[in-house]
Amino acid sequence: MTVTLKILTLNCWALPFPVPCKNRRERVNAICDYLRNESFDIVILEEIWVKSDFQKLRDKLQMKLPFSHYFYSGTIGSGVCVFSRHLIAETIYHRFQLNGHPHKIFHGDWFCGKGVGLCKIHEEGLDINLYCTHLHAEYNAVQDEYEAHRLAQAFELSQFIRSTSVDCDAVILAGDLNIAPKSLGYKVVTHYAHLQDAWAEKENKVCDELAGTCDVPFNTYTGAEAKLRIPNGERIDYIMYSVKPNCKATVTDCQIGIGKIPDLNISYSDHEAVMATINISRVEENHPRKMRSALSKEVKDSLQETLQVLDKGVNQCLNEEKFFQVVVFLLSFILYFVNSYVDAESYNNIIVAFTLATAKLFLAFAVGFSVWTALILKRGEFHALIACKEDIMKLLGV
Repeated sequence: MTVTLKILTLNCWALPFPVPCKNRRERVNAICDYLRNESFDIVILEEIWVKSDFQKLRDKLQMKLPFSHYFYSGTIGSGVCVFSRHLIAETIYHRFQLNGHPHKIFHGDWFCGKGVGLCKIHEEGLDINLYCTHLHAEYNAVQDEYEAHRLAQAFELSQFIRSTSVDCDAVILAGDLNIAPKSLGYKVVTHYAHLQDAWAEKENKVCDELAGTCDVPFNTYTGAEAKLRIPNGERIDYIMYSVKPNCKATVTDCQIGIGKIPDLNISYSDHEAVMATINISRVEENHPRKMRSALSKEVKDSLQETLQVLDKGVNQCLNEEKFFQVVVFLLSFILYFVNSYVDAESYNNIIVAFTLATAKLFLAFAVGFSVWTALILKRGEFHALIACKEDIMKLLGV
C-alpha cells in the first residue's frame, strides 16, 4: 500500500501591524481561497500571528482539511499551524532554548517562543511524524548576530527529530528554516537528522539559484536592495523527509511558488510557497531494524564547525553580559549622584523638578533593565549555548 502526501508550506507574513506588513487581510483571505480550491493533504503555515486569521483558515478549510492545530508558545504564539486531511492523533511542541533577545523588540523572535511542533499522523498502516518549525531570522546578512542562535536551533531541531522518531515509519519536516542550501545549518539538519531535501531529490532537478523562496525578484514585496544583493532570491523554506528501512519514499513532484493573487495582482506573501508530492510505501523487511550509532565523517565535520560558531556566540554573550554590568555600575553611580547632590527644590522651578524626577525614573528603569539583562537573560543565553556545546562534544567524544 502506497500513501501519497501532497504537502504545502508557506511563510504567510501575517504580522498584526499594517505598516510593515502590507495587505495582510487581503492576502490571508486569498490564501484561504487558494487552499480551498486545491487538493493538498497537509498544509504547514508560518507567521500566522493573529489568532482570528487561524480561525478563519480553519473554518474555511474545514471541508478539505478537517484536522488542524495551532502551536501556542511565547507571548504572541509561535505563528506555526497545521491543516491536515488525515487525523492528527497527537501533538507536542518543543521550544528552543535560544530565541534571540527580548530587547530587540522589532525582531520579535524571542516573543514568539520559536521551536518545533510535532504532529503524529497514522494513515494506511503507516506512522508519520510531521515536524513543523520556523528558525530564527537573519536580519543582517553582513553581520549576523544570530548565527549561533540559529545553529543551536538547527542542532536542537535535529536532536528532537532523532529522539522522537524512533518508532515511526516516516518523517516529514516543513517550514521556514532561514538557512541556505550550502550553509552550515543546512548541513546540520540534513546530516545529523538524516533528512533529504525534497527539492534536491525530485526528478528534473533545477539549479538552486533559480529556486528562491525569499527575496525573489518577481515577488511584490521584495525590496530594491535585496534584488541587487541576491538577484535570484534565496531558498530558505523547505520540505524534507526520511523513511525507515522498512519503507521507501519517492518525490514525484516539487514546485516553488503559486503565482500572484488573481484580480489584486500581488503576491500571497513575501515568501514563496513550497509544494511537494511524496509517495511512501512499506517494503518487505528481511532483517531487524538497526539504530544508527556511529557518526559519518560529514556529520562530524558539520558538528565541529558548529562548535566553532557556538564558541563565538559564547564570547559575544560574555562580552554583552560584561557591557550590561558596566552599564549597571555607571547608571547606579549617576542615580546616586543625582539623588544625593541635586536638589530640585533649590531651583524653585516646576519644570526643573519634573525633569529631574523623570530623569531619576528613567535611570532607575535603565538600571533595573540592565540588571535583568545581565543576570537573567545573558546568563540564560550563556547556559543554553554551553548546553548545546556540551551535547555536541559528547557526540564527538571530545
